[in-house]
Amino acid sequence: MKNRKWNTFFLTLIVFSMLTAMFYLPRTTINGTDLRRVNIMSDIQQRNKEGKVIAEVRADSIEGFVEQKIDSAAIEVKKVVYVDSVPDGMVAIEDFADTAGIHREMDHFYSALNEASHRNVNIAYFGDSYIEGDILTMDLRAMLQKRYGGKGAGFIEINCVSADFRRTVSTKCHGWRSYHANERGKGFNATSQGIAGSYFIPYDSASFEVTCQKSNYPALLDSADVATVFFTPGAGLNIRCTANRDKAETLFTNGEAQQTPTYEETVEVVDSDSTVSYKTVTHAILPEQQGAGNIMSRTLSKRMHSLTMTVKGGAGSRFYGVALDGHHGIVLDNFSMRGSGGQHLGKIPQATLRSFASLRPYDLIIIHFGLNVASAKQKDYGTYARQMGEVINHLKAAHPKASILVVSMSDRDMRGSDGELHTMDGVRELISYERKMASDHRVAFWNLYEAMGGDGSIARMAEKKQANLDYTHINFVGGRHIAGLLFDVLMNGKTNYDNRTQ
Repeated sequence: MKNRKWNTFFLTLIVFSMLTAMFYLPRTTINGTDLRRVNIMSDIQQRNKEGKVIAEVRADSIEGFVEQKIDSAAIEVKKVVYVDSVPDGMVAIEDFADTAGIHREMDHFYSALNEASHRNVNIAYFGDSYIEGDILTMDLRAMLQKRYGGKGAGFIEINCVSADFRRTVSTKCHGWRSYHANERGKGFNATSQGIAGSYFIPYDSASFEVTCQKSNYPALLDSADVATVFFTPGAGLNIRCTANRDKAETLFTNGEAQQTPTYEETVEVVDSDSTVSYKTVTHAILPEQQGAGNIMSRTLSKRMHSLTMTVKGGAGSRFYGVALDGHHGIVLDNFSMRGSGGQHLGKIPQATLRSFASLRPYDLIIIHFGLNVASAKQKDYGTYARQMGEVINHLKAAHPKASILVVSMSDRDMRGSDGELHTMDGVRELISYERKMASDHRVAFWNLYEAMGGDGSIARMAEKKQANLDYTHINFVGGRHIAGLLFDVLMNGKTNYDNRTQ
């Protein structure tokens, strides 16, 4: 019998040579996606801690998983005024507030936490679908309320896309026309929107019911002490509310439409002997603060786990939402807008922001966007940074005392030509522009991408069932993890503040 072992050897050599040669073929792209490069050595090549091949040589090295340089203009920032001292492994908040080092952006919030025992410390968290359904903010709120007190889930829209899967509250609504900033083709009027980027117009008769959920942090979120309704009244409006499905109470009638709205503020009083005390002062909302879209609020103070609101009459009325809070402690409002890069915040009328601020002044405003901005094909985000810089100025004008914290975009992964999941090109470039934006506008910045582990971190979270398989969004388990990172860095900042001021 003829021995054919040499035929097998030569066939193997030919296949090996062809596969090796295919590695050096030009890159192929289909619909913007790089096809995986044929690399029979991939399992034995040495990789660095980010999963990239070390010292790979090829002519088209500007592509694929070789890190590209970031536009140098994007990373030229002002000198950091203050960086918190942090434990090993923690990514610090960078504070760009004042070159003289007198004012530090986060100081107002840290100072406010010392007053949480006798007043509400209000936090607004603006973001995209990353925080939709109270993901992340649910856990951050609970952690802060456990430390500093407080109750309730904060601001709740009359109707929103995440109502079906939000875990902190369940809602039902009937008889409303809903308008959101991300649905401009459906009759949305930017001049009518509230702080959440939405507004709701009742028919002749409408109802809204919200029930606190007991499955998550029951000691904190299964009840509230105060319910507040935010609205702009029309002629003949009547609002009645029922707590715990008990007796209905009238919150607003058409006869009140001509009354001047007021708000209360807790102010610090320092006596001649340096004794510090606090008192509540009632202010009228001035006409220039009310604007064309005068926002009013009415409150119902009662221990409650559910609230039912019925609305009748009031042609031309607009409603914005209902807040469930405690009498003191932490209040954290989730303002998510699916599909937004955050620019919609700049379209909210300044008069509306000021009117809302007079009713619900914030001590900390968090701005967290980027998922809908980053692109694998884009490196220059200067225009976006300028737009969001205008948003920061817009919010500052209405909340001049509030601390503002820019949270960078998170990791977002794509499968590269090596077959492995890596951070999508464009993410790090966008983050560098977000950091520069914070520097230019003298606010604080926290690099979430680095805090969660940098390159490929969202893929690693997906392996732990903390993120979705789109390698972009976290789930509720991942939200608890990210909330813990942010809580820890905030508490570390508070410790640094206490060490400096006490």
